[in-house]
Amino acid sequence: MTNSLHFPIDELIGKSKNFDCAADFLELTAFFSETPTSLVSALANQVGISAADDRADLDEEMQSGDGEEDLVSGAVMRIENRYKTLSASAYPFSLDERGEILTCEFDRDSFGHAAYILSLVLSNLKAIPSSILSKSCLHPREPEEVRQLREFFQYFATAALAAEIHGPAWSFGFPRPDKSGFIKKLTQIWERLGDGQVSPQAGAPPKPKDDQIDVFAARLHPDGLPGFLLAAAQVATGKDADQKSLKGHLGAFKSRWFSPQPVTAFLPYMIVPFAKTDNQFLDTVRGMGNVLHRLRVPRRVAEAVALMQAGKTIEIEGYDQLAEAAAWITDYQDRGRTPT
Repeated sequence: MTNSLHFPIDELIGKSKNFDCAADFLELTAFFSETPTSLVSALANQVGISAADDRADLDEEMQSGDGEEDLVSGAVMRIENRYKTLSASAYPFSLDERGEILTCEFDRDSFGHAAYILSLVLSNLKAIPSSILSKSCLHPREPEEVRQLREFFQYFATAALAAEIHGPAWSFGFPRPDKSGFIKKLTQIWERLGDGQVSPQAGAPPKPKDDQIDVFAARLHPDGLPGFLLAAAQVATGKDADQKSLKGHLGAFKSRWFSPQPVTAFLPYMIVPFAKTDNQFLDTVRGMGNVLHRLRVPRRVAEAVALMQAGKTIEIEGYDQLAEAAAWITDYQDRGRTPT
């Protein structure tokens, strides 16, 4: 008998059906399947099976909503939108022409695919909370493995922001890949940027880790003068991601760590592994600034790979860790396929 995922019926038959959750269930099912496929119709079948002990509540829900058909069609629409937005280079799944069978086409050598699968797993950790993995034996091991996955995502986020800006990017969040201290790393970055001078001011925290900024990326001009694209990103993988906006913090960051301060404006970014509906995304941008999420990060990572392969002289700190992340994903898939 192989490992099986938990079917999250409470998230799928409520008054506001979570179509992203339904799509995630189908993707994870195909990812772990030996076939490797999942039947879209299994959503409707699983609703009936999972609710067998509570038939009255289910019948009431199906009558008040649009029923299993609505759940299936909503999940299919989410999957089709993911493919359309990301393309085959960054979305490791495909639907057949009838929209009935989802196939996992994960390429172990594709960092775009790896970025998507990593985002999918991080979106379904029990800390989010999601029950698909947490109530099965397929949840990544805690705390070491989960911590490693969050670090991996920061490296993918660094690559994504480098492609977004088309310039060098530094993984500044703690712990840094080069194990450097805060001031040393900030000074190293600003020696390259050349706008302002790193100089901790009175009252600044004596032992800072990253002061909320996880990635810097810049697109410099040949003249070496200020007024270039300079992105500062918060990378958030927890359930409180929407509470971590940098928009109100960047002024304090400048005044705390620089004298003279950079005159170049910081562009605030939030980078998360989660999938959001269009309406959710609109409000997230209002509060967070520019946002790279699950329907953007993998595509940008694929673009970063293309830049590196084309011989562009762009420094992407942590890029060498992406292969290790892809290897973990491969091992995780094999683990899920092992009979119990």
